[in-house]
Amino acid sequence: MLLKRLVNLGTQTYENPTRVQRSNLLFLLFLISVPFLLTRCAKPVSPSGGPKDLTPPVVLECDPPNFSTRFAENSIQIDFDEFLNLKNAATEIFISPPLKKPLDARLKGTSLVVEIEDTLAANTTYSITFGNSIADLTEGNLLKGFNYVFSTGDFIDTLSLQGNLRAAFDLKPQKDVFIELYLNNNDTLPFDSLPLRVPPYYITKSDEQGNFIFHNLQNAHFKLFALADQNGDLIFNQPSEKIAFSDSLATPYYMELPKADSLKSDTFPLKLKKGAPLTIKRMDSLRKADSIRKIYLVRENFLKYPSYPLFQFLETDSVQRLVKSSFPLKELAMLVFRFPVKDLKVVPLNFDSVAPWHIEEYSMHRDSVRLWITKTDLDSLVAKIVVDNKIIDTVSLEMQKKDLSAKQLKKEKPKLGMTNSASSGLNHFKNKLTVTFSCPLTKWDFKRVLLISEKDTVHPEIHFADSLKRKITIVHKWQEDKNYKILIPDSVFFGIHDVSHDSMQMDFRTRGERDFGNLIISMNLDKRPGQYIIQLMSENESNVFEEHITAESGKVRFDFMNPGKYKLKAIIDRNRNRRWDTGNYKMNIQPEVVIYFQKTVEIRANWDVEESWDQ
Repeated sequence: MLLKRLVNLGTQTYENPTRVQRSNLLFLLFLISVPFLLTRCAKPVSPSGGPKDLTPPVVLECDPPNFSTRFAENSIQIDFDEFLNLKNAATEIFISPPLKKPLDARLKGTSLVVEIEDTLAANTTYSITFGNSIADLTEGNLLKGFNYVFSTGDFIDTLSLQGNLRAAFDLKPQKDVFIELYLNNNDTLPFDSLPLRVPPYYITKSDEQGNFIFHNLQNAHFKLFALADQNGDLIFNQPSEKIAFSDSLATPYYMELPKADSLKSDTFPLKLKKGAPLTIKRMDSLRKADSIRKIYLVRENFLKYPSYPLFQFLETDSVQRLVKSSFPLKELAMLVFRFPVKDLKVVPLNFDSVAPWHIEEYSMHRDSVRLWITKTDLDSLVAKIVVDNKIIDTVSLEMQKKDLSAKQLKKEKPKLGMTNSASSGLNHFKNKLTVTFSCPLTKWDFKRVLLISEKDTVHPEIHFADSLKRKITIVHKWQEDKNYKILIPDSVFFGIHDVSHDSMQMDFRTRGERDFGNLIISMNLDKRPGQYIIQLMSENESNVFEEHITAESGKVRFDFMNPGKYKLKAIIDRNRNRRWDTGNYKMNIQPEVVIYFQKTVEIRANWDVEESWDQ
């Protein structure tokens, strides 16, 4: 087109010669400038870019339309305004009520096609949840919360139900867990056994905050159940599956939505009959002008509405079992049990056990035991494990041997190890100075131990701190902010298999009262009486520094604590066994209630911090 115009310009004739001459001159100048202009146009230039796309894909049209009634199709096509990326369709896309055959979702251009390969029930409202499966192709922006709803009957069910799922032990939100509703419509199975035998009637999933919500429910009472499904059948039938359940039946409620012809703008406020406003976004169907308009709920002020709290737990098998066994050292075998052990007998099968051959050391809760082997020539153990007069297992253990050369074996002579409780300073206001040995002692001479403080040298008072003779306590009138030394000459202590030690020196310093702070909690248990376990924990909950048991209102003190930030946790000890217990669905037992103090507590050096806590 440009070339044609140039030719026409060059071949035009004019009556005025001066005008012709001027035109020819202009034409020549234009021809000379064309290559320069083309070169300038062809020069590569970095694109100027623009704002990053933060908008998720937009639904343009659904066929059949969303919220259709008398649905009789076997496929659904959803058209979007851009190309998509389908993520984790097998786990993110599901239909409620569930079908025996899974949905088949695939991309077709800018459309998402969902195939229904199962027979739909009559007069039933279905909801297809897409979760976090739909994202745009370029930036990966997720379309969250999109559901496709239809009914095989004449109307769409309109009731809703919401709640929140948290871990029972630490109250942390649990995401991507199936939340299930069961309808009492089975003539052959008891209502309470449905989660153990059949898939649920409705399902949804919890979000990152543990929140969940059902829409388009029928008017009925439901059993509310949560399942961290392990095998994809939506049934609680695996011991490793975490669950939660509501003690009472769940009743859905009605959200009053405006009529379709009242939708004048893209967004408008919506109110529940009792609650704060929600924001509603509307997306009209482009295929049928008279179809039901699609409503997308954006859940603002979620927790202000009626909500069902669920607390997830892992059931404990009621059968006592040996969980782990090992023989890590020549003098030590270890047994770990599922539950605390009251009466344990280890009956050897590979040697005569008439003579004493071991010493038992139990953990604090008696759910594990160390067997300190006193028999010198033992390098394997075959034994029956008898707990409370019942044989629960038979173990066959070989001592774990190091791959050492003959030279290394000759040099490596077992030594008796020692650790002390004052390695980072002795808090003598609440703790004793203890020394723990690597194995139980068989011989000792306390009189050879020396305590040195500046110019003073004394023989301290020493006692065994346990019946196993593996810990000693060194008693002294400690002074604040003072350096001390414990001198232990060689061969003062001997452990099993006659192992001993070289000369040892332990340096430590006592700390001053001003280095610590005190926390005083005024507990009010009048509203919810019972026995409580009050724990003072690190801010990240990795350590429990101290705990108190109380069953009455009053003050609970945590004295001489290191400065820092702490969390307070209370466990309602329902069975008074001084530890947190999980739940059991078949026995209708919820996990023991856990309560956290509403804020992080900061303990300062040389300060008393006082807080009030109403239960």
